[in-house]
Amino acid sequence: MTARGKNPTLSLLLWDVALPLAAYYGLRLAGQSEQVSLLAGAGVAAARIAWVAVRDRSFDGFAALLAGVLGVGLVLSLVTGDAKFLLLKESFATATAAIVLLLSCFGRTPMVLVAVRAGSSAAKRAEIERLGDEVPAFRRAFTRMSAVWGVALLLEAAVRVPLVYTLSADVMNALSVFLLLAVIGGLSLWSARYAERILRKHTVAA
Repeated sequence: MTARGKNPTLSLLLWDVALPLAAYYGLRLAGQSEQVSLLAGAGVAAARIAWVAVRDRSFDGFAALLAGVLGVGLVLSLVTGDAKFLLLKESFATATAAIVLLLSCFGRTPMVLVAVRAGSSAAKRAEIERLGDEVPAFRRAFTRMSAVWGVALLLEAAVRVPLVYTLSADVMNALSVFLLLAVIGGLSLWSARYAERILRKHTVAA
């Protein structure tokens, strides 16, 4: 990881996850339309991808994932439907992210590892790549993290469905925001601590 801060993994997740979501929900609270808010959030995530690509010549997988989620939400927001469908569209977007994360677990570069590598300095990125190639336990740890993210987001999407049909639209609108932020916030904090522990363990061992 990079030395840019006391907890670079948490910093990375804040840039990749919190900033685009803050742009989206901030504009929604300011009274902007859903389409404008989704476009702004996706734009912030896209800008993050471009910045990391130029600065480090690396691909920011988490920012791309969130940009895709917001993009799916933007497309679905243009589809007409009843109030229940409009509330369910967030489940489609979250489930899309979950599927991408889970599918990445079957390759050599799970999504969380892509994100951590993208946020590292050139020297640390080379070290992460070496550990990923030479230490199976290191790669498995990030596969496990990606699986946890995928399962948690898939459960969040599934839990939302019965709530939409049980609660009123006004209550669900507020709960939907809280539910997504609580899940992503909890995952981000857990990921930051777990990734730092794994990196310290294998760096020392190396």
